[in-house]
Amino acid sequence: MIYRSSRSGGGREGSTGAFDKRPARNENCRGMNLTISTLTCPDWSLAQVVEACAAAGIGGIDFRGLGGEIDITRLPEFTTDLAQTLELLGRNNLTVPCFNTSVTLISPSPQRWQEMLDEAYRYAALAAKTSTPYLRIFGGALPKGINHDEALAMAARHLRQIVKICKPHRTQPLLETHDAWSTSGAVRELLHEFDPADAALLWDVEHTYRAGESPRDTAEALRRHIRHVHLKDSITVEGKQVPKLLGEGDLPLADVFKALRAIGYEGWFCLETEKRWHPEIAPAPEVSVPNFARFMKAVA
Repeated sequence: MIYRSSRSGGGREGSTGAFDKRPARNENCRGMNLTISTLTCPDWSLAQVVEACAAAGIGGIDFRGLGGEIDITRLPEFTTDLAQTLELLGRNNLTVPCFNTSVTLISPSPQRWQEMLDEAYRYAALAAKTSTPYLRIFGGALPKGINHDEALAMAARHLRQIVKICKPHRTQPLLETHDAWSTSGAVRELLHEFDPADAALLWDVEHTYRAGESPRDTAEALRRHIRHVHLKDSITVEGKQVPKLLGEGDLPLADVFKALRAIGYEGWFCLETEKRWHPEIAPAPEVSVPNFARFMKAVA
């Protein structure tokens, strides 16, 4: 199963939009596009993350915090010292396919939504400097006092604002399958009015599967929207998800790869073992990162 480096569907030939701005691919893992979320290694320095990825033949880093700071736009590595960071990444043939932001569309408080807009501006500006084509965003949970139709209208209105922020910087928002937006039906309700070159989807395979969808059904329903994939594995213990190494949980990962192959997916696979959120039980990055590379080579 080889994943090529051309567009992953839905793009427009000759477009000058964000969808055409792709980072270079790393060919060390049989042509597969592998990246890791820094949720996997929350205690590592930038140098450690780079070293581990380069050693494993992984071509990208999806930043979701670094050390004690979850918002990397506030760190020297991505502000005053950005030139050194880009030099380090380039020297190790690494790119940044996606920034995993905290932007959440269902933010009823005007003050809270302004904070979301400010974060989107910061990340979009950084994406322009790092040639990062995607910003992950959340739809969010539905708060009490807001019905489905009101939440959908708010999410669509806010997403249009995020698209406007992203376009001048040639990046685009990706809605993650998460919270109230974990099923293909919910996602399609929101994204149907958007051109996939403006707003598309990040498929977190755990959330859709735990919501009751098969990988085949999810991939088929969302095929025109999927641009990025979060991979993880887990088991359910007393109603909670316990992170495991890829291949050691009960998620149907083989079915995920089969479904993506069937729709012609050619994008990135991102390891998102959530060590930051589950420090005591999630696998250590010294194990999970090389395991990711080995696992993906075995299924290629």
